[in-house]
Amino acid sequence: MKEDLIRRAQEIITIINQIPNVKNCTLYGSLAENRDDSLSDIDIEVDISGMDNGVFALLLPELVKQKMQVFYTDYAPSLAPEQYVVSIALDEENPFLIADIRCRAYPHYGTISKEQLKDQNDPYTHMLKLWTINLKHFARDDDCSDDIHRMAAKVGIQEQRKKDKAELLMEVLHWLESNAPEHLSCFVKSCRREAERIDSEIDIYPKAN
Repeated sequence: MKEDLIRRAQEIITIINQIPNVKNCTLYGSLAENRDDSLSDIDIEVDISGMDNGVFALLLPELVKQKMQVFYTDYAPSLAPEQYVVSIALDEENPFLIADIRCRAYPHYGTISKEQLKDQNDPYTHMLKLWTINLKHFARDDDCSDDIHRMAAKVGIQEQRKKDKAELLMEVLHWLESNAPEHLSCFVKSCRREAERIDSEIDIYPKAN
């Protein structure tokens, strides 16, 4: 598993380093620090100093798609305009295999707004990414209660504040299964499979009273 993460990371870094005006592209986070596990993603930072890093973030997905298969891309509007992060999904059989690419410049530009990034996102892939992140945090026993409740509210789950994290995760997954378009079906199936695998380890499915 780690070998595959490193191989994918090196592939993306090589592609990005070939883009004109990129000063440097490096790995950071758990994989770089040897803290990765089976749920880890790939964290990459791109230095685009001398260019508007927000504009570069908007261009980056299409530039990467020219060189490798990308299943979906998604921005993190909540971080903008202080940071620009784009997520690239690399394997529809493994929803955790995502490269989060942070685009930096010195000085930082901050010209692309949260609203502009929201307009770039597809609502189904955005929810898919949020669900995957929240399942990961739940499985690691991180403090993710507020994030899971906010995610559930986005898809209109009623009385979500009265429900626990495990129940909300399963309800959002059911929403994805019922609403996501056909081209995401393999991803959604892999999400169900991962939820069942993790449930066998930590018991996440809500039990009947």
